[in-house]
Amino acid sequence: MSAVKRLSMELDGWQAAWKQLDAFLDRVEGAAEQDAPHVQTVCALLPVFSVIERARRRAVGIALSPALPSAPGGKGLAGLAPAALVGGEQRLPGVEELEFAVGTIGADGDGKLTGAAMLAGSVTLFAFRDEKHGGEVVVRVPAYDFGPLLASGTVADAIDAGLFSTDQRRAAAEGGEAEMKTWTGLRNTRRGQLTTTAETVPLSSVLGALSVSSPSSDFDPVASGAATRQSECLADRSVLLQAKTTVEEQGADVALTDALQRAADSLQGQATDYGTVATALQPPRTATHSTTQLADLQATLRRADSPGMPGQLSTELTLLDVEAGKGMDEAVAARLAYPDGSLRMLRTLEWALRFHWVFRQRWFDVRNRTALAPLLRQVLKPFCDSLTRVLAGTSTGIPLVGAVTVVKDTPTQATALSVTPTVDLAKVQAGHMAHVGGERPTLALVLGWEVKGGTPGDKRLRISPLNVSIATDAKLPGVAGLVRSGATVSGSAVSLSAQELMEGCSAAGPQADGVVQETVALGTRLALLLGQGGNALGLVPPAVAAPYPGQTFKLLPPVEVGAARLFLEGMPLASTSGSAQPVPVARPGELLLVRGADDEGTWWQGVAQVDTVSVLTGAAAREEDPATVTPTPVCCGDDEEVVVITLRDLQLPKALVRDVTLRRDFKGFGGPSLATGVMLPIELDPGTVNVTVQDGGVTKTVLRDPELRVATAVLKGWLGVPT
Repeated sequence: MSAVKRLSMELDGWQAAWKQLDAFLDRVEGAAEQDAPHVQTVCALLPVFSVIERARRRAVGIALSPALPSAPGGKGLAGLAPAALVGGEQRLPGVEELEFAVGTIGADGDGKLTGAAMLAGSVTLFAFRDEKHGGEVVVRVPAYDFGPLLASGTVADAIDAGLFSTDQRRAAAEGGEAEMKTWTGLRNTRRGQLTTTAETVPLSSVLGALSVSSPSSDFDPVASGAATRQSECLADRSVLLQAKTTVEEQGADVALTDALQRAADSLQGQATDYGTVATALQPPRTATHSTTQLADLQATLRRADSPGMPGQLSTELTLLDVEAGKGMDEAVAARLAYPDGSLRMLRTLEWALRFHWVFRQRWFDVRNRTALAPLLRQVLKPFCDSLTRVLAGTSTGIPLVGAVTVVKDTPTQATALSVTPTVDLAKVQAGHMAHVGGERPTLALVLGWEVKGGTPGDKRLRISPLNVSIATDAKLPGVAGLVRSGATVSGSAVSLSAQELMEGCSAAGPQADGVVQETVALGTRLALLLGQGGNALGLVPPAVAAPYPGQTFKLLPPVEVGAARLFLEGMPLASTSGSAQPVPVARPGELLLVRGADDEGTWWQGVAQVDTVSVLTGAAAREEDPATVTPTPVCCGDDEEVVVITLRDLQLPKALVRDVTLRRDFKGFGGPSLATGVMLPIELDPGTVNVTVQDGGVTKTVLRDPELRVATAVLKGWLGVPT
């Protein structure tokens, strides 16, 4: 079996392997999407209950502490140690209680359940850098809503004191009804265990114990306390309004959103009353010298502490407590439902992905080293060797013996050459270059051979699309775009100067341009696959002389999807071209990179295939607009000269609107990304460079998916695989 065939089969295996992992990732993402409305609700309502508890502390003097900070997927939260999850008896039940309810239950050495909750530490598997995921997504499992758990650990007695006790789990597992404690039930249990102490006296009670004869300094704590509570009420009002916005987006019941609005309005009134007291108790505190004014302040502060009945929450906050409790219970129940609650399913898939990833990553590494990379090197080496021979002016290396000719007229872009029936093609392999003579000489990149019909049959060299000069000047020999029957096919040397390669045309005349342009085309395709200086495959493509070496050209934006023309911003200095004679910035058939940002600030890198390069005035360029459908930028004045590059193809998924450049700094791709056709995470393909740019002080990943699509199409084309 040929190396090309074995590589084609290997690529099939890699694509299947990635599809399996990608399907797993999609399932995790799907579960996360199902969980998203409920986690949004939970994370929005937990601060609401903290607001209620702070109001309870103001009214009664005691309250549960706030729950642990939370955010969907723990986004923006610092990592926690398992010890931070302990000791929740006097705080609002938080998202950790949901994790205890779906997590593993601990057991002792005898296998007896201990009631301890066991949670796996968060592990960052990889980060995406592709079009599908936006290049910025980090995959961390489990993605706890309280933030990353820095290490695996247990929390003693968390199961039986939480939402899903040991007995309830056992009953559910044995086929009985899966009953769980509600979130509000757990909250009420904890609240009922709080006790009043001398330190938990409402602020209004402190002021109520003072009189006009009290020392002035006794009013200081009340003044500062009232100012603090004014700020607290205003901040809590903002919390409620933000929660209202979030739960509205999740389709919350109108009763809940109305309760949030009324409670927010009530807090505004409390803030006003606290502000009145704080202002009145500022020096010189004239209100404390009058029994009537002091009594009015005491009444105002009592109303601020308890807008409803003394020692109780306001009617608005009491109603909010009820409605928010309903919303929280529904969201928690949806996440914890046994056996298919959204959080339960998400964590199951995350834990499975974590262990599946370890084995899949190992497979990618071993398979790449032992099979994929060696096969890619074996198959692509003849391409590099043949180009090296062409540039050195020696035989191209194709093993053809005797006189071999083309036996059928063959047009440009043909993918087969019918040759002398008696020729022995057994040793011809993909990557060999054939020198096609005749009136329109060119080079043909051979991809294999085949025989059609009986013995000796129609022997054909399978080739990449043939590049035959289409110059139509009547003085030129031959027929434009046609290799005539009888033209020789051999490995004979061609002579190419650096000047010809930079100009993209032959010194022998336009009829021989195909030789030069095919050399340039092969060189840029190898650079696209392997990078200018080579990459992890260990193959370094030969350098083909190019004009303006090392330079990047600015393009006039926008560059639309499928643009037929590109316009350089300014004229490049001829002195930087590397040539003693004027040369264009690019050559026909050459591949160049196009990089820039779209209207959303996402950076892309695609590939343009050059057709022609010309210098036109703005007026002349506009005359061509109807034919190309790519309008000339308005900034090109009628008499102003502009470099216009017409394209055969441009691969971009979105229009680039700023910082657009044309470049030759090919980085190439590692074998795994070429094999799968996907910009794999660096952990799977360290051989594929992660290109970044600085954009407004922020480092952004350049999405190379369009570039990779062209590279994989080139590779598959060379292997004879349909694209």
